[in-house]
Amino acid sequence: MSRHWIDRVAEPASGRVPMGWANGLHVVPDEAPGVLAPMPAAWECDLSDDSLRWTPGVFEIFGLPPDVPLRREDAVAMYSAESQAELKRLRDDAIATCGSFTFEAEIRRPNGEVRWMRITADVEVRDGRAAYLYGLKQDITHLKQ
Repeated sequence: MSRHWIDRVAEPASGRVPMGWANGLHVVPDEAPGVLAPMPAAWECDLSDDSLRWTPGVFEIFGLPPDVPLRREDAVAMYSAESQAELKRLRDDAIATCGSFTFEAEIRRPNGEVRWMRITADVEVRDGRAAYLYGLKQDITHLKQ
């Protein structure tokens, strides 16, 4: 398994933070000391059609090849029942209030491996309504073992 490590965090450009901002992260090689945390990976969801965009690190967390077609319902199905319920509650509230959330979710990869990730999410508002959810996911499995 390939791991990425944060070396430096750049300030985000304007607009939604993660997608462009994630491309500005500088990483160090796999041989980096194990005390560093795995690099957070960026994601966004267009609320008009629930389409997803992920950086390569999110595909890695989920154990999916980066060229797989993304459907939100397929990704959510990988969450444990408890994590699905918490995601729904937090997501619905963030969309309704144009708020944000952070939580830790358990997923099961297609190969059966269980992983934990920390998810942060925020809302981009357009014309007074939530238009996008976006944020970061970070593999925190090592903290749960």
